[in-house]
Amino acid sequence: MSVAAAPLRTRTRARDRRGRLGRLLTAGALAVAAGALIATEATTRAAEAVLAREFIGLVAPGRAVAAGPIVWFGIGTPEVTGLMITTMCSTTVLAVPLLLLAVAITGITRAPTGRVGLGLLVGLGLAITCNMIRFASAAWAYGAYGREGFDLVHRYIGSLFVIVGFVVAIVLLLRISLRERGARPSAAPARVTRSTAAATAATPSTTVDPTAPRPNEESRP
Repeated sequence: MSVAAAPLRTRTRARDRRGRLGRLLTAGALAVAAGALIATEATTRAAEAVLAREFIGLVAPGRAVAAGPIVWFGIGTPEVTGLMITTMCSTTVLAVPLLLLAVAITGITRAPTGRVGLGLLVGLGLAITCNMIRFASAAWAYGAYGREGFDLVHRYIGSLFVIVGFVVAIVLLLRISLRERGARPSAAPARVTRSTAAATAATPSTTVDPTAPRPNEESRP
């Protein structure tokens, strides 16, 4: 038994080392991605404007086009308006904290990197969607109610909506990443069966012949 257990412990330690190394590499890659988003913030806002154009075009009057970090809408109508995506309104402000949270989960806990990646994708998707809805609703409010409607949606209603979505994204990232695995129901019975079998094999079996004479019993004629 002890000879067979030593290779098993060695394989377990090797698997743990590989898992720890993989988590550290994943955490490093996520940290680099967060730094790259910050460094290329201007390019990210331009790409974000292309995505926001699709959402704004669904609700704003006229046609919408993207030029750099600005989405122009109302093209083909008497009034053309530009919605500029600033640094503080960019999705980068939401994505970087989610990436850093995933770095902390991967580097500190033993959560599988696959689950962390899934939780990160869900959180990022929710954060990006909420911010796009915010841009679209601000453009719609401007077309419907003018500057006052734009300020109300952009500064208050839209900001509150994005904050709530960001909090939900954090919760989803944590729940998906740190969800505990279910216990294996067959593991415990297998060990009990082996222990029972070993105990049965070690215990000598004895049989009693009812016809055999007892040691202290005298034979009578």
